[in-house]
Amino acid sequence: MALRSFGREQCATAIAYADACLKLAPGHVDAWLLQAEVHLLEERDTAALACLTRAASITPPSIVALHRLAAHYLRLGRPENALAVAEQLKNLQPNDPEIDYVLAIARSRSGRHGEAFNIFQRRLRDDPDDAGSAIEASWLALGQRDYRRGWPLWEHRFGAGVTPAAVHHLPFWDGSPPTERKILVLPEGGHGDIIWATRFLPGLKAAGASVHFLCPPALSHLLQNLQGVDIWVENAEELPGYGCEYQISLLSLPYLLGVDDPSRYPPPRLKCDPAFAERRDALLARARAPLRVGILWSGNVDYGGNADRAAQLSDFLPLAELPFVQLYSLQKGLPHRQLIEGGLGDLVIDCDDFDFAETAAMIQSLDVIVMTDSAVGHIAGAIGTPVWLLLDTFPHWYHCFEGDRSDWYPGMRFFRQQHPRDWSNVVRNVGEALKGVAESRGIL
Repeated sequence: MALRSFGREQCATAIAYADACLKLAPGHVDAWLLQAEVHLLEERDTAALACLTRAASITPPSIVALHRLAAHYLRLGRPENALAVAEQLKNLQPNDPEIDYVLAIARSRSGRHGEAFNIFQRRLRDDPDDAGSAIEASWLALGQRDYRRGWPLWEHRFGAGVTPAAVHHLPFWDGSPPTERKILVLPEGGHGDIIWATRFLPGLKAAGASVHFLCPPALSHLLQNLQGVDIWVENAEELPGYGCEYQISLLSLPYLLGVDDPSRYPPPRLKCDPAFAERRDALLARARAPLRVGILWSGNVDYGGNADRAAQLSDFLPLAELPFVQLYSLQKGLPHRQLIEGGLGDLVIDCDDFDFAETAAMIQSLDVIVMTDSAVGHIAGAIGTPVWLLLDTFPHWYHCFEGDRSDWYPGMRFFRQQHPRDWSNVVRNVGEALKGVAESRGIL
């Protein structure tokens, strides 16, 4: 009855029937698991965790319950707890390859990168087509600057259903000499991925190709000044008229060009909209303090890893306590509502209603950008405005797993978390660093 109610999305009834089941049979694992599913459906993560821990504590241990508990700990940003459960699973079923995968994920998120990489490598020896293990291994290799091993592994993403908007009649370029070949470069990934990877287009052109770039409409204004592009394509329906001979994903260029030294590929040249000057100057004139600091606390909420990399506006508000700092919000999307509903007035000046080129112009006029990882960080890094990136404990491989400076953007500095989803020490360190900037400029 509980299962039937849940299937009809009658959640309260499903909980009631599951409770009745547990009264009759306190060790009924499936009843606890069903309650966890109900709580997850209604976004009650803590209640779901309580049900899963109860299911996992029943003797004999349930493999299903332990799998779900490990996955939920990872979802909550608690990798050490996930690792403990994964090791329990491994003891119960030492030869199960799926448990090896869960164990490797938990170890990678817990900072045990070498151990996780070795597990993924073993899985790939047994199954070279294991795209999930290859992608995870590529992230670990690239995050440790091992480009020789990382790029080929990254190409396995196509086996996991990650495909750009491919043109059916065109073959993919395989890295053979492209001299005098017309190659269509397809966008892939989020806006930040695309901005980062456009730095490789001059390398493709230098190899002799005629570069046709299919530019996403949202970035066409920002990327107008790109180097390395012969023909701009802004509408996929026009592609047959360009006569291209090959196509390639933008994010495959590092592999096919043999990139091993980021310093040889400087950031792309972006367009800062000059028509925006009047609106920008009006915003700058509202400053109540001399040090103008842009902030952004969340990336795209639809990105699967955003819960780990994002903060809340409230996490950044200690910076408003610094009397020499004027905060400017560069936040877009759903998290922007935190500012709208915050009632902060000019403590945080709102710069939301911009396209990317206008945002670039605003960034160019600020002193420092303090933000969590998102596309705006790539814009600030390419422009050269000092950008301080607040990184979670398992950051995107662009930013590597160690160090406080970026290999890809000379003006980018990192402030790394000590504990998952805890930004308090990070923001405290940023505040101290802003005091240093103020002192160097004679503001303090």
